[in-house]
Amino acid sequence: MMLLSKPLKISLTISAAMLAVIVIVDLITPVPPRERLRAMRNELVELRASADSCRTALDREETLLQASDARFDSLRNLIARYEGIDPRGVPADSYDLYLEAFNSYNEGIPAREAAGETLQAHWANCTVIIEQHNLLADSARQLAEESGLVTDSTRRVPVP
Repeated sequence: MMLLSKPLKISLTISAAMLAVIVIVDLITPVPPRERLRAMRNELVELRASADSCRTALDREETLLQASDARFDSLRNLIARYEGIDPRGVPADSYDLYLEAFNSYNEGIPAREAAGETLQAHWANCTVIIEQHNLLADSARQLAEESGLVTDSTRRVPVP
């Protein structure tokens, strides 16, 4: 365990005490609704940007996965054609090409599965961001209504 010098200990102790005072003051002093709405709007802007960025990345990943699926379908069809040439099996003169397609297909399966799992994980993360945005938007709207800050018939929250 690393020992701290006396001046550093004093500095850390003072910093911790100041942080505690700030937290206590924030808990005791209520934040006006307009300031809370301003902070909520700023967070909403950040969450919206994150959600948009996430959606763009998901679209790109999905496009790449669909292209990969098309390649797999093509390999599957090629393998089926080779296997369908002769009921006794793949002819000897086509066997090398068949084996190459067959191995390419099998070797690509782990990467395809990983890409699908990654897409699902990213989709779940995007869903969380969107749900956080929607929850915060609902909270901001409720705060605006409770504070009498809603200004028009569409119930939009004004920019504070």
